[in-house]
Amino acid sequence: MQLEPGQRFFSKEGTSGELRIVKPLEQLRLSWQRAGWEQASTLQIRLLAAAGGRTTISFHQEKLKDANVREQMKLYWEEVLARLTEKAEAK
Repeated sequence: MQLEPGQRFFSKEGTSGELRIVKPLEQLRLSWQRAGWEQASTLQIRLLAAAGGRTTISFHQEKLKDANVREQMKLYWEEVLARLTEKAEAK
C-alpha cells in the first residue's frame, strides 16, 4: 500500500477506508470503517517525539456510533499498541 492521500485500503477482516492526510513520520488521517458499520469513522494516528529518543503513538477516533463503540475501539487500539510495543522490544 502506498501512503498517499486518496489511497483506499481493505483488510482481510473487512475494515476499509481511505487515507486523507499523510505526513510521513508525523500523522495519518483517514476514514476507517469496520465490516457491518453503517458509516465510517475518522481516525487520526500521530507520532509524537518523547524524552529519551522515544516516540508516543496517539490514536484519536471520531464519528463513532455511541459510547459502547467508543469503548470497544479504545480497547482495540490499546491492544494494537501493546502488539507494537512487543514487536519494538523484540528487536
